[in-house]
Amino acid sequence: MKNLEEITGFIEKKLNEKDDLREKTLKFCRDIIRNSRKSIKKIHYGEIDEAKKYIEEAKKILKEIKDSAKEHPDIISSGYTEGAMQELAEAEIFLSIIEDKDFPYPDEINVSCSAYLMGLADAVGELKRKEFYMLREKNIKEVEKLLEIIEEISDKIFEFDYPSGLIPIKKKQDAIRRMVERMREDVILFTKSRELEDKIEEILKKLD
Repeated sequence: MKNLEEITGFIEKKLNEKDDLREKTLKFCRDIIRNSRKSIKKIHYGEIDEAKKYIEEAKKILKEIKDSAKEHPDIISSGYTEGAMQELAEAEIFLSIIEDKDFPYPDEINVSCSAYLMGLADAVGELKRKEFYMLREKNIKEVEKLLEIIEEISDKIFEFDYPSGLIPIKKKQDAIRRMVERMREDVILFTKSRELEDKIEEILKKLD
C-alpha cells in the first residue's frame, strides 16, 4: 500500500498535462474560428487570395492541435474542437462554391465528417447572404444558379436523419428549409418586379 502516493502523483501529473493541452487547444480553436470567419468575409468582398491565406492559417493551427493531442482523442472530438472544424469546413466549402470547384472531401481539409456536414449546412447561410448582394445588383441569373446549388445542398442535408446526440443537424435542416423558401420567393418577386418595370417602360415609350 506504500505506492499510493506515487500513483496519485503520476495521475496528477498526467491530468495537469492534459489540462494545459486543453487550455492551449481552446486558444487554438478560437484562432481557427477567427481565421475562418475572416476568410468568409474576404470571400464576400471578392478578395479570394486573402481569404485563402486565412484558410491556410486555420488549417495549419488545426494540424497543430491534432499533432499535439494524438494521445488525447477526446480533446480532438470535443465540442470546442468540433466547432472550430465546423467553421473551417464552412469557409472551405463556401470558397469552393464561389470558385465553381468540386466540394472538398472531409479528409482533404482535415475535419471530421460531422463537422463537415454542419459546416456544409452553415455554408447555405453564406450563400443566402451572397444572394442578397446579387439581388441588389439585379443579377437574377446568378441568383437562380445559386438557388440551384443551395437546393442541391439542402436535398443532401435532409437525407441525414440521426439523433441529435450523434449530430445536431435538425435545427440547421429547419433553418435551411426556411432559407430555401425565402430564396424562391425572392426570385419570384424579383422576376415579377422586373416584368412590371419592363411593362411600365414600354408604356412610357409609347406615350413619348
